[in-house]
Amino acid sequence: MRVLALLLLLPATALAHQPSVSYSELSARGREIAGTLRFSLADLRGQMRLEDPSAPPLPALTRLVVEPVAIKASGLPCALQPRVTAEPDGEDGLALHARWICPGEASDLAVRVGFLETFPGGHTHLSRIDFGEGELSQRVAQREDPSFEARRAGSARGAFGRFLVLGIEHIFTGYDHLAFLIGLLLLGGSAWELVKIVTAFTAAHSLTLALAALGLVTPPARAVEPLIAASIVYVGMENLWALRRGSAEQALRHRWILTFAFGLVHGFGFAAVLRELQLPRAALASGLVSFNIGVECGQICIVLAALPLLRRFRRAPAFAPAASVCVLVLGGFWLVSRLAA
Repeated sequence: MRVLALLLLLPATALAHQPSVSYSELSARGREIAGTLRFSLADLRGQMRLEDPSAPPLPALTRLVVEPVAIKASGLPCALQPRVTAEPDGEDGLALHARWICPGEASDLAVRVGFLETFPGGHTHLSRIDFGEGELSQRVAQREDPSFEARRAGSARGAFGRFLVLGIEHIFTGYDHLAFLIGLLLLGGSAWELVKIVTAFTAAHSLTLALAALGLVTPPARAVEPLIAASIVYVGMENLWALRRGSAEQALRHRWILTFAFGLVHGFGFAAVLRELQLPRAALASGLVSFNIGVECGQICIVLAALPLLRRFRRAPAFAPAASVCVLVLGGFWLVSRLAA
């Protein structure tokens, strides 16, 4: 029953399809760096009192998230300039605008995202560094590795690898995606049936991931996130219904259709990470491909690791119903939380 225990112990803080994420956009021109830091209100309120996003406490915000961002150009520190400003960023976010002046040209940067030390351990910071003339770099920072470097004429291979890793991390820290995937596997099935299920999910979320990341179809997160939770609830309920009626084989024959439909919704959730980086179309194409490959690599690893365990635990008659109840409860919890947010 260890799998059941893992499902029940999934952190309650994982209420969104993606983990806690902040963003920065740094534009380097000559000796000056103009930066925008973007945070969700939920993340900021976990660190300080923030009642009205339209009139935020700028001194406290500057000390919390702007001053800890230390930037060096060619090894020399850049000076944060006064007059940091802030404005609401969508319905549930806040954007802070700041400037740094460097001793020399800002073409070889080292950045330390110091506020990661005070944010929750799972928080990820995504940064886009624009050097002008189409030269763009993307970086990822976390508490365990809060620093990164960026230079002009960055390597396309290096950017591909970073987005590949980001896709893998996104799957392994997307607890609702994991619950959905495990729920799909609980009824068992033949190798061909499982291949159809995984292939349908991959094709569906790859399609909507591309459409959303390219800005062609962009449904609001307040609609996508509850639908993702609802997909988990539905899978748990369908499992229980099929097990009660003894119709698991019949459900498995058509499950790939259900998986494709819900995969379209999950793809919109995956796309939020890339869309927030606001990459230019040329950089977005390579980032989209490598991120999606990372998602698939992570998904394959999860399926290969879970299948032998699930086959073993399904020998106990009570396992599949009990695990399906866990999936249903988790999905219901996420659904209520997201509708109430």
